[in-house]
Amino acid sequence: MADDDILKAFESVGIPRTQTAVYLDLLKNKESTATEVSKRTKMHRANVYDTLTKLKERNLVYLSNKEGKQVFAALSTDLIINEEKDRLEKLKLAMNYIKTTYVSGQTPKVYTLEGLNAVKSVLFSLLENEKSVIWIYGLAENENIINVLNDKLMHSFHLERIKKHIELKMLFYKFPKEEVKTLSNLKFTEAKLLPKNRQSEISQITHIVCDSHVYITLWVDPVCTIVIENDLVAKTSLAEKLFPKRTLLEPRKILS
Repeated sequence: MADDDILKAFESVGIPRTQTAVYLDLLKNKESTATEVSKRTKMHRANVYDTLTKLKERNLVYLSNKEGKQVFAALSTDLIINEEKDRLEKLKLAMNYIKTTYVSGQTPKVYTLEGLNAVKSVLFSLLENEKSVIWIYGLAENENIINVLNDKLMHSFHLERIKKHIELKMLFYKFPKEEVKTLSNLKFTEAKLLPKNRQSEISQITHIVCDSHVYITLWVDPVCTIVIENDLVAKTSLAEKLFPKRTLLEPRKILS
């Protein structure tokens, strides 16, 4: 991973680039004085000392005295991760509080989201309800769909989903059989291909159904997802009709 990527990652959690640069310098060069860091980073000594003080306050740097000199050393980044986990937990608590206390009728039941990142966010939000089955219908050889399915975030999605024993049932219009079979081999996963007479190379719409939510993604520019929060719509959605119980027990017949 390049230093610039690390700088951006730290910056995303509120650690300025100058602090990260000094921290990385200490990691590479072990114990150092402020003067030594200043020479290597080409930063003014006063700025370096101020930065080291702030890193010490974050518990990312350790200060000791050796031969009458102040020497700094980098500490583990575990604290950053733990702090972010703590912030995330607090955010989840706040979101759960909002969900349980909002006044009925004030939250829209139909709304739209834009972009591929919104699709990915939708997928991860489905993991909040561990008792629900996730149904996805309408996947074809669309570049945007392939990008989402092959994204490294999807690896994290499947790991978390399998860890929670959440079932995923996917129905493809047309897709490489090997990839469909690979997905089918994942735990708690059924990936199927429609019979040839019902396949389509072009799919502009994908349905995702989970619990009382229906997500209809239009693979246009920009990618748009319509969200419907309604029990009746979810229960009568296309996904369940296209996954009858007798079919789910016979995946080989659909793939043949």
